[in-house]
Amino acid sequence: MKQLPEWAITYLHRMRLEPQEPDFPFLQAICRAHMQVFPYENVSKLIFFEQKSSDKLVPTPEEYVANAVRYDMGGTCFANNGSLLALLRALGYQGHLMPLSPTHMAILIRDLLPNDEPVYVDMGAAAPVFAPVALHSAAEQEIAFGFESVRIVRDPVQPERFRFLRFRRGELVSDRWNFDPSEAKEIHDFSESVALTFQPDATYMGCLRVQLYQLDRGRSLSLLNNSLQIMLENGTEEKILLHSLDEIEAVAAEEFGLPRLPVREAISILQNKGIDVFAPKD
Repeated sequence: MKQLPEWAITYLHRMRLEPQEPDFPFLQAICRAHMQVFPYENVSKLIFFEQKSSDKLVPTPEEYVANAVRYDMGGTCFANNGSLLALLRALGYQGHLMPLSPTHMAILIRDLLPNDEPVYVDMGAAAPVFAPVALHSAAEQEIAFGFESVRIVRDPVQPERFRFLRFRRGELVSDRWNFDPSEAKEIHDFSESVALTFQPDATYMGCLRVQLYQLDRGRSLSLLNNSLQIMLENGTEEKILLHSLDEIEAVAAEEFGLPRLPVREAISILQNKGIDVFAPKD
């Protein structure tokens, strides 16, 4: 194996993994660890937007790892998947990015399985995709946690494309995402898509959002503004309303295990935009 850059070594160590030759079991281990260590969150997005010029809104892999070490950050799809692909390439995997919608992208790994079966990887879907999905047999697979699940199936009209289906309690709740595995993109190809996610009315510019799967503890955590959802692997759900900045910081530190995540700063940015995370829900 070639010498890894320092950021890649730190990236692996944060997931408690050591470098290995690229194969499917190691990719499975990386996906499972990544989902538990790097949160899906928009705290970094809000802060990054405040600090960076408009032409550079996605952290480099070096910045991504440094922010994780210093601030317990992860990101949304562009940061999480863009940096993970860089790590996988450093480890010897072959792959590319591909769009699923105007504002979402995922990773396609190739040249890994027999018959060049493509493999789908996505650490930025806010869904239980904590394992790589081999696409030739994807229709037979369902990745589930609690009452949420994902299936990736061939499009019946355009068989070269696949659809990303979300289910909740067995009912289809979203089928908007679809992709062509051969549509190879790099992170710079998504500049327009990234810009869309930073518009004032974009979803993650108007709320506080943190999600983390704690698979080893059999639960997932989701924070939306001041509402905390704890879902267990058996589908049991608990919702807790938080009433102060101190409570939100305590949840980030004690429940999520992210004591350095600057949620207070993110909430301040939202307040300056006229958004109250403690406002009663309609």
